[in-house]
Amino acid sequence: MRWRTSNVPSVYAGFLKSSGRPLSSLAKFSRLALTCSDPSGSLNSKNSNRKPPPLDFKELRPQIEEDLGAPLEEIFEEVDTAPLAAASVAQVHRATLKDGTKVVLKIQRPGIRPKIESDMRLLAYLASLAEKSVPQLAAYHPQKVVQQFVKSLQNELNFMTEGHNAEHVAANFEGNDQIVIPKIYWEWTRERINVQEFVDGIPGVNVRAIDAAGMDRKRIAQTGASAVLKMIMMDGLFHADPHPGNFFILPGERIAFIDFGMIGRVSEVRRQQIMKLLQALLQNDADGLCTILLEWSDRDGDDPGELSGAVEEFLGTYAGKSMGLMDLSAMVGDLLSLVRDNKLTMPPDQAMLLKVFVSLEGAFKKLDRDFDIMVAIQPTLHEAVIDQLSPQALGKRGLRLFTQYLELFADLPKEIRRGIYTAKSGNLKIRVELSQLDELQHVVMRAGRLLALAGITSALLIGGSIVLAHKKSKG
Repeated sequence: MRWRTSNVPSVYAGFLKSSGRPLSSLAKFSRLALTCSDPSGSLNSKNSNRKPPPLDFKELRPQIEEDLGAPLEEIFEEVDTAPLAAASVAQVHRATLKDGTKVVLKIQRPGIRPKIESDMRLLAYLASLAEKSVPQLAAYHPQKVVQQFVKSLQNELNFMTEGHNAEHVAANFEGNDQIVIPKIYWEWTRERINVQEFVDGIPGVNVRAIDAAGMDRKRIAQTGASAVLKMIMMDGLFHADPHPGNFFILPGERIAFIDFGMIGRVSEVRRQQIMKLLQALLQNDADGLCTILLEWSDRDGDDPGELSGAVEEFLGTYAGKSMGLMDLSAMVGDLLSLVRDNKLTMPPDQAMLLKVFVSLEGAFKKLDRDFDIMVAIQPTLHEAVIDQLSPQALGKRGLRLFTQYLELFADLPKEIRRGIYTAKSGNLKIRVELSQLDELQHVVMRAGRLLALAGITSALLIGGSIVLAHKKSKG
């Protein structure tokens, strides 16, 4: 077995950016999610944290051999002891398997997990203290923000999870030869070491090398952006750190994404909400934007009131501007200021999505100065809306609605018994203000219509099921 110590160019310099200082990462995220401050500086800024010095490979070797259950010489033909990249959580080394396959080893720093877990406990305590003691912060649910961050960091510390993330994304791009996801070598991947295919490409940050190779940077930017937007709006599983260090350019303007430690998941409901937000922004729809902001704040029944004026003023700032002249970072900052000033809240996962959109635009503007994320969004948004209207999607939503109706009717007897018991015990209190009598009458009539509609819908669904079952038994 040969041991290389040559100074390899750090083409994986961005491979572990998301594995940098956890508290600094949380600080940036919290500023966006909690205070809704202008993110233009923090979201587009380069990683200014000083990277820790790499560990000598001798310090890593015992842990690697413990995890793999064998001496390195039995598994690898060659290992480069000089790291390709180093961060506070892990560092990366290039290696060659016995069969000649080129791979990279992402190795967790020994002893880092207890330190991070200690930091996370401190963060949880501080978030709880802030939520109880600072009324201005309580509305932004700091504990939920920290819980989400802690969950994300725990996933990053498990390199098996990162491997599964990469495979899930690869499955979503099956048949798309423009997007490459490195293969995971599960035989040698463990919780503290990830062994994956070595990607021999041009780093996304190396514009000169891309030009020297005669590649079309505009096409690369469009391909990369479309891929990440598909992950968000159609797959619900996306690369949450799409900076230029996390993708390589391959011949044919193909793109290889690496580092799936920081992954985002978007529920179907959240995907519908982000699509509504984007449609409202693109169509200058003040009512639509008001609706989604109130919905995010659990105030979807409120009268927009003063919010309508603030939203119209916000949209007016950008109306009529060429998309190419818009600064998305500034636009997001203004939107979050609007949220803060109107005492609304931004769900942490949606705040993270906005960060990804800003990062995405910044990453691909480095390749194409005319790149505009709001223009790039439109084809994928249109495709996602069409997908939401497919028979499969409609059937899925119909089944969910039917299940909710069944749960409603299943709970009715229990709620009725509870009401009767309360009345019998003499604890039932009814308070009616005559000034609200008309409104009460309207609510009662509307509730009656909704119950009637629910009954009719359930009867039709159940009746249809019986008819289908009868036909099936006869056939």
